[in-house]
Amino acid sequence: MTGGPAAGHDDGAEAVRSGRLTRAPYRREPYVRAGIGPETVDGKAIAWTRAEVQVKWVDRDGAMRTAWVPASAVRRISRDESAWRDPYDDYAFYYPDGAADAAE
Repeated sequence: MTGGPAAGHDDGAEAVRSGRLTRAPYRREPYVRAGIGPETVDGKAIAWTRAEVQVKWVDRDGAMRTAWVPASAVRRISRDESAWRDPYDDYAFYYPDGAADAAE
């Protein structure tokens, strides 16, 4: 599996030029579960259009990966549901009632 764009995808450049790309604020990206090839990975949605989501995750070897995935293969999950949690998260954003202390 590569960390590059999906086959036939232009890595989001056209979406950026057209203004159709959405990004969440850094450290506040939504957690997602995505089907990437034969695997299902838990990661974060770092950018998206109506048709595709750029997912960031850590692979089995511990390397950070990103890939553009069809939106239909991506489902939003909570941080607590994710098998991988970004250590740089804005905890107050994910746990506004202070539940981060219990989650750690």
